Amino acid sequence: MRAAIKRENYQGPVGASPFVYAGDVCNNRCVYCFERDLIFRQKSTDELRREIAAIREKFDLINFMGQEPTLRKDIFELIRYAKGLKFSQIGITTNGRLLAYPDFAHKLADSGLDQAVITVAGCNALLHDRHTAAKGSFKETLQGIKNFIALQKERRLSLVLNVMVTKLNYKELLKIVKFYIDLGVKEINIGHILPFNKNIVNSRCIIAKMSQAAPYLIKIQEKFGALAKFLFVEYPPCIFPKKYRHLSFPCLEESPQKVRFDLCAKCAYVSKCAGVHQYYINLYGAKEFKL
Repeated sequence: MRAAIKRENYQGPVGASPFVYAGDVCNNRCVYCFERDLIFRQKSTDELRREIAAIREKFDLINFMGQEPTLRKDIFELIRYAKGLKFSQIGITTNGRLLAYPDFAHKLADSGLDQAVITVAGCNALLHDRHTAAKGSFKETLQGIKNFIALQKERRLSLVLNVMVTKLNYKELLKIVKFYIDLGVKEINIGHILPFNKNIVNSRCIIAKMSQAAPYLIKIQEKFGALAKFLFVEYPPCIFPKKYRHLSFPCLEESPQKVRFDLCAKCAYVSKCAGVHQYYINLYGAKEFKL
């Protein structure tokens, strides 16, 4: 298990994944965000250009993320630079609030963006804003999603929804998924939150047990699998019955915090799964993971 992350000069990995950490501030204060208590050093445009070029040497796709990358004044310039390096896919992970402004959404697309990955935690203001700690965030994010769906009708763009699973919303997952499918969302990642934030690392009030959430994920696949593509991110295969283990999807980044169990040696998915985060094991143990 790694030591607690220091609050100063955190930059995220460089060149180790297809993600470039561009955002250094955010207009939400999400309770589940492991970056929330970190102080990010603001990177210059030239510095990020070098990182983008380094990523291109290893990857054919790139995603701008961090805290909230759309708040950067040079985000359009950076996307255009990535476009010039001929990435096959250029994406951005965002809370979607600035996409509520049509001119901003169009300008992102005009810069060369191929994909928006928009993070949500609910399908109404009460639940979503409770997670973001930002009143009015649901209204803007919802409009941002609608604006991007409208753009999809004009251009070849991909919209992926990130639904963050917490103890506050896991029982509402079917309702949440149906709401966004009804809007027109076709790709949904449902991700278990990672307990890195020092305020949640020991919090059973926020972090759901994976075994509690897994039955809802199975119901989602059974009920909506023909309507949308789902990835269940950070859920290891051994949290599902054998019939559904193919639904497990690991994070694309290296995760040295993850650990394996004795049962991993006998698991058919051992080459595709890096294990479970140590912080989660510290919180709930490993008894729920079974072959």
